[in-house]
Amino acid sequence: MPIDCTSILTEEIKFDYAYAPVAGIEQNVILINKEHIDYANVVTDENNRVKTTNLQLKPGTTGYLLTGVKQSNGKAWELVKKENAPDKFKHTFSGVIFNPTAENKLQAANLSMGAKYVVVIEQVWKGELSEDAFEILGLTSGLELSTMTNNSKENDNMIMFELASVDGYEEVTMPQTLLDVDYAATKTAFNNKFAQAAG
Repeated sequence: MPIDCTSILTEEIKFDYAYAPVAGIEQNVILINKEHIDYANVVTDENNRVKTTNLQLKPGTTGYLLTGVKQSNGKAWELVKKENAPDKFKHTFSGVIFNPTAENKLQAANLSMGAKYVVVIEQVWKGELSEDAFEILGLTSGLELSTMTNNSKENDNMIMFELASVDGYEEVTMPQTLLDVDYAATKTAFNNKFAQAAG
């Protein structure tokens, strides 16, 4: 069944005071090599094109934990206007590598080799029944390393980096909401880094 791409409003936009907005994301984040996603088995809600109900990785692959502290990691997105095509969205993830060890610097160097990544975050604001807790950045086009800095006199010598949509290759939607059955099941998949057993 084709996904609804209606370009007009179809429902009211409501505000529920019981779920007033809250800033920030939870500390830990999952980074996934885009080439490891099994797109044939990724499921988008047929009634909501910005909602994913199954994020599937290929057999024998896993996501990778980026450990955070407080609000060290963050996400953002913005509309990108197109003159002769549907508008798109730029996704950005800002991350911190706290310990500049040789092992962590190797992974930072790997980020700089030009591959594309998908990022799964958990928002502090989770919505009713926590059904809006998780978001996926870069699911369609992927994110690439856009900046990486280290300064011994700033930020306690931590490595700061950003992954972002490449200009001209932005996402077709804002970040996808991820809800696989319910919050508990989605949280379990997140904690397991979406790992898939070898086939």
